[in-house]
Formats: sequence, C-alpha cells, structure tokens
Amino acid sequence: MSNSTFRSNCGLATGLDIIGDKWSLLIVRDLMEGKKTFTEMRLSKEGVATNILADRLKSLSINHIISFYHAADNRKTKYYFLTEKGLELYTIQLEVMRWTYKYYPEQASDHIEFLEQLSQNTTQKIFKKYTKNYTEEKESHYKKMNP
Repeated sequence: MSNSTFRSNCGLATGLDIIGDKWSLLIVRDLMEGKKTFTEMRLSKEGVATNILADRLKSLSINHIISFYHAADNRKTKYYFLTEKGLELYTIQLEVMRWTYKYYPEQASDHIEFLEQLSQNTTQKIFKKYTKNYTEEKESHYKKMNP
C-alpha cells in the first residue's frame, strides 16, 4: 500500500489500512503456526477464498510483512515466511486473543496453545526461533537446487 492510499497520518488508521482487514492477521497467525504454502493457508478452517488469499499475500508482501522463496523442486510453489516486521505483529495477535479469551472464552478455545506460546515468548525469542527454522529450511532447499 503506498502512502497515497492511507486514510490519514493517524498511526491506528494507517495500521488498519495495512492489516485491518479480516484476513491479514489470520495469515500472519497461520505463518506463525508453521503453515508455509498457499494451499496450507487456504485450508485453514476460516475458509478464505483463493482470490482473497492471493490478494492479501500480495499486500502483505508489498508492505514487507511477509516474503517468500520458491521451492527447489517446483518453481511454482512458494514458501511464505514472516519478516521481522511481520513477526512483531505477534503482540497485536496476543492482545486480541487475550481480549477474546476474556470476553468470549467459548470462541477462543481453538488457539489456547498458540496463545500460551505467544504469552511466554518475547518478540526476540520468537524471531530467533522463527528465523532459525526458516534459515535451516531455506538452506536445505538451496542445497537441493545447487547440488
């Protein structure tokens, strides 16, 4: 999203312009939970339509919240991952999930384990763990492409 498409210079409004739709934070959640491909995210129980998922992935990529690399064995397959900017969204997710668990506990049961994991980690710990996993996976794919 370019600066000309933001509604105002308000930090909250700008943040909502970038991640305030009903799918973006769910995509971030899915990536934090280990999903990597378009298909894995499409199969999430919320049931995002393929055109909307493609649009949100593009928008999150343009805003440097996510990035991707191509699979070694199939250039059509993209593996998505969170950037540092994307990983920092965990605090927003954590607070929304806490709020939901407090006021709507019957609706928050699916991701209690994820909520507990987020609660116990700092941004730095999550970033280290996530980037270590990503780096190892990317190196493995690189070796497959360049034996």
